[in-house]
Formats: sequence, C-alpha cells, structure tokens
Amino acid sequence: MKPGEIVIIFMLMFMSACTSEHVLSKAELEKQRAADYQVASLLFDHDLSANASYKVSKTGFVNIVFDKSVPFATYDSIVRALRADKAINGVRAEQEGVEVCPLR
Repeated sequence: MKPGEIVIIFMLMFMSACTSEHVLSKAELEKQRAADYQVASLLFDHDLSANASYKVSKTGFVNIVFDKSVPFATYDSIVRALRADKAINGVRAEQEGVEVCPLR
C-alpha cells in the first residue's frame, strides 16, 4: 500500500467515526425540534430570549441556564411550564452555576 492510500483510508475512517455520533434519526430530530420550539416560544413569550440559553438533546431533554437577572418566580414558572409540556422529556435548570429547580 502506498503512503497516500494509508492517509486516505485513515481520513475516511476518522471522518466516519466523527459523523456517526451526531446523526439523528428522523424521530430524534422531530423530538428535538418540537422541544426546541416549545422552549424558544416560552422564552419569547416571557421576553427572556436574551436572558436564557438552552440546549435540547435528541431525546427532548432540555438544559437551560438563566441569567442572574431573572427572578426566582419567573424561572420557576418557566421550568414548571417546560416540565408540564409533553414535547419536553425533562428539564435541568441553573442560574450562576447552581441548579435552581432540581428534579423531584
């Protein structure tokens, strides 16, 4: 085998390994999109789009981080609404590195 062929084989193996973890099935993509839509809509409705960041997993689980300026009553209300939403598989919320509404 020529050195160039070895490099090409290695690169193909490396690229396929990197992409296989991040490919979502159609069902996972739909679940993630539905949860993302619900979170974005709720934050927009409460004028918190700039005061919270979040990540939605392929299972619909939401990790949300609130800015320190968001009062307890507001983020507690948001987290309760998210946890009650059927499109969302679970919620972990934090503010300034502290989990503010722990899972019960």
